[in-house]
Amino acid sequence: MQRYFAKVNEQKYIQLSADDKHHIVNVMRMKKGDEIEVVDNQKLFLCRLENISPLIVHVVRELKSDVEIKEDITLLFALTKGDKIDLVMQKATELGVKRIALIESERTIVRYEDKKEEKKLERFKKIMKEASEQSHRLLVPELLGVFPIKNLPPAVFSDLNYVAYEKDAQNVNLMFEGIKKGKSISILIGPEGGFSENEIDYLTERGFIRTSLGKRILRAETAAIYALSVIGYLLEK
Repeated sequence: MQRYFAKVNEQKYIQLSADDKHHIVNVMRMKKGDEIEVVDNQKLFLCRLENISPLIVHVVRELKSDVEIKEDITLLFALTKGDKIDLVMQKATELGVKRIALIESERTIVRYEDKKEEKKLERFKKIMKEASEQSHRLLVPELLGVFPIKNLPPAVFSDLNYVAYEKDAQNVNLMFEGIKKGKSISILIGPEGGFSENEIDYLTERGFIRTSLGKRILRAETAAIYALSVIGYLLEK
């Protein structure tokens, strides 16, 4: 069943965005009497289309859902070229992250200007919303912004903070060492050229734990997806 994030008013009618209305009427071509799922404030509702033009959607009943990972997961991902970040935003959302921050490091090739950054972040938020709807989540992850690696805000830190480091690749025993259920987790993934030793030393001083992602050297986007998959497995098994 199609899912949307929208507001439920006091009269139990749904306040949909213009994009969602267009999707329901013109893309999905739904008809009067069709049903959809709506999430508001992490609550899930079964809703019915009472009218198409104008579109009127009303709550039928609240539904139970238990799809979210209990622990908060934050992904810190270094800026990369091309549309790789689009893929990471989509897959990280599907894999259950609560927050995402984009990071500028010494070897980051891409830099966002203020005007470009705002436009990019809006695009990423749309990708995350659509991915949350597709994967039937109860929330859309928070996109914290773009930060220099040596000026990370408190919001990106968790109970356990990991940084993937390719020089630890052979030591698979270091893979998310100490991870525990009930602890929030942050995972930092570097750019195409990896982190410098200076950056790794700085991150270690800030409390980040170096972790292996296996014996192979992964592309940045693959590393993010792999790391979140492992974390999700360890927390949900």
